[in-house]
Amino acid sequence: MLIAPTAGDHAFRVYVGQAQNVLQRLIKHERSREFPRYLQVAVIVSTDDQMRGDVALYLEQRMIQALVKSDMVMVENRALRFPALHQDDQIVAEQFFRDALLLLGPVEPMAAMVASTIASQERRNELVNLDASRGRPFLQSNVIYEFRRDGCQAYAVHANGRSMRVLAGATIVDEEHFSLPRRCQELRQRLRAAGSVVRCAQDGLLTLLIDVDLFSQTGAADFVAGRRTLGTRLWKLANFTLEDERDV
Repeated sequence: MLIAPTAGDHAFRVYVGQAQNVLQRLIKHERSREFPRYLQVAVIVSTDDQMRGDVALYLEQRMIQALVKSDMVMVENRALRFPALHQDDQIVAEQFFRDALLLLGPVEPMAAMVASTIASQERRNELVNLDASRGRPFLQSNVIYEFRRDGCQAYAVHANGRSMRVLAGATIVDEEHFSLPRRCQELRQRLRAAGSVVRCAQDGLLTLLIDVDLFSQTGAADFVAGRRTLGTRLWKLANFTLEDERDV
């Protein structure tokens, strides 16, 4: 991880990479005009130097995803391209990822704060639920929430626990930003493949034809906006309830 100061609301600017020869990789970055100068280098290595390339790539992309999701760091990396890992390998990689977060603390105080935020978000598990086989949870409230941003509009209700059900008829952003969580991207792809979304008359928007359940307000807002958002702030109480809709 190459780290440099940044202006604005971000703790620092970072580039995440992987290399078998760290020194050669740093020299390449130093010579390339594509990348700005960095002031700190944090290197996390495996103990036996036997990590496979696909596992290393998974960890690199996992760190990029977590940093973007924290919304505390300006990440220079862009596209996420997770490799397919066997479940056993993914379990090992996820354990390594958690250990790597602990190692960010000694880099500097702001890195420790970012690592703590990521760990907290991981525990809350705010990614979308792709397991449709579990059935639809019982609606716990008739209160409707409304989302309006960038031309899109959606309504949602609380389902089981903190989960949200985005209701059919919502207009959502067509394109996915690189900050959108991977599982949310996959959900959108599945909806497209199933014909559960259609293009609106307004450019850049889609209309949702079915209800979609997500784990949290943040996950629901990300799904609608096509990017990482502050979902708890974007959902507002609508001026009508589910009972009003049934009466109509």
